[in-house]
Amino acid sequence: MHPSFLDVARRPRWIGALLFALAVAAIFAALGQWQIGRAVEQGQADERDTETPVALDSVAEPQQPLTAEAGGRMIETTATIDPDSFLTIVGRDQDGTSGAWLTARAITDAGDSLAVAIGWAPTRAEAEAAIDDVDLDPTTIVGRYLPSESPTVTDFEQDTTEAMAVGDLINRWPGFDGDVYSGYVVLDAAPASLATIVSLPPQQQTQLNWLNVFYAIEWVAFALFAFYLWFRLVQDAREREREAAEDAAAEPAPEQPAAT
Repeated sequence: MHPSFLDVARRPRWIGALLFALAVAAIFAALGQWQIGRAVEQGQADERDTETPVALDSVAEPQQPLTAEAGGRMIETTATIDPDSFLTIVGRDQDGTSGAWLTARAITDAGDSLAVAIGWAPTRAEAEAAIDDVDLDPTTIVGRYLPSESPTVTDFEQDTTEAMAVGDLINRWPGFDGDVYSGYVVLDAAPASLATIVSLPPQQQTQLNWLNVFYAIEWVAFALFAFYLWFRLVQDAREREREAAEDAAAEPAPEQPAAT
């Protein structure tokens, strides 16, 4: 009688192999659960209150990268506009119309520099004409704090640029010295001669990270494969025993010597 699968599986050797397969599968299952958690965590909607202004120094520091907590939220700080730092940024879209931003350097009470986008105008000339309307007294600046843009090709002959790139602006601010914030602020109220720049809050949407989901599926497949490998090894051992028994039964009985 040939041994059944359970007969072979209950042997100490294969029980130990099953325990090892369970341990490996548990590790793979934990990794799969971690990957799913990462996918859900990265896909969660941005639920921050980005529209209630908070003090700038409570969410950001000069000379430090812009954090996810600070990016896109409304901030406020007391600062003074440097009258020698006005610059225009061209090619800025406002409700489908290309125009120019009037920008400047704001100096906080702590002496740190902050790039500010003051307002929008249909042309560069109109943006520059609004400089006289900008309040140069110390005031509370309120606006949306955004990450610096990447520099673009600058037209040196026309002295124009199309990017609100802090690294480029500090090279254009006369007499710049000290620390600077890595992001810039779009003011929520422009002077009367300029249009307030449209700055939308961060998108509140959820999207799973499908790459992590696929990784989780792979870990589950590895866990199942650990059980399949154990099953296959036990089955192969059973087949070898069956074949050995059949071969032994098929061998002819040894001849008995003739009686004298």
